[in-house]
Amino acid sequence: MKGFDDMQERRAVNESGLSQFFGRVYGVMGGGMVVTAAVTYLLGYVFRQQYFNFIASNTIVFYVMTFMPIIFVILGSTGRSMAHAGRALVFFLLLAASEGFTLAVIMSLYSGTTVIAALLTTAVVFGTMAMVGIFGKKDLSRAGSIAYMSLFGIILMSLVNMFLRSSGMAMLINYAILAIFIVLVAYDNQTLKRLYAQADAQGMSSINALAVSGAVSLYLDFLNLFIAILQIFGMGSDRN
Repeated sequence: MKGFDDMQERRAVNESGLSQFFGRVYGVMGGGMVVTAAVTYLLGYVFRQQYFNFIASNTIVFYVMTFMPIIFVILGSTGRSMAHAGRALVFFLLLAASEGFTLAVIMSLYSGTTVIAALLTTAVVFGTMAMVGIFGKKDLSRAGSIAYMSLFGIILMSLVNMFLRSSGMAMLINYAILAIFIVLVAYDNQTLKRLYAQADAQGMSSINALAVSGAVSLYLDFLNLFIAILQIFGMGSDRN
């Protein structure tokens, strides 16, 4: 009985630690979403005219800002950043802010009703798949690997369609992105659950760094889901 009680106690401690870890992950992710929303609101609504006039006369600067998130993702993924949660958090917040530059332009193409509908749908889909990843028993490693490989193909298709400007291909790409990131939300949550067990043995600093890294992954999953759903909802309507 004593051995059974000890096992139950360890399980309760592990589950409590895991809950706190995911609370930290989603807390950091939520902070990033707030930063993105604030920048998007300021540029897309408060200073809309000034911002749109600026990017209209400085196209190169806009393209630079478009690729800034990639730079911050790379900087936040270096060994030094991964080893220090504070450094990784700074790069994540810069990433979140830089996403607001392009999101302000994207959201200007759609009505408020479409944006709200897309946001609510994204929240439901993301939340559902996150639960599947955290509490589901099925191993999603194979599905995640296929999704990541498919993502590279979709990126190439998107680059090609920048020149073709095919609405049919654009719709196909959006649905493919939606399917890919639905899988990745579950896969990334399950991966974080597995990595937490390894980080727990290495100490709190490792857990904090993993929490920031996980927040970045889930933030990008949510953002890509939202953009895909927004474009699907708005395809052929609104102001796009």
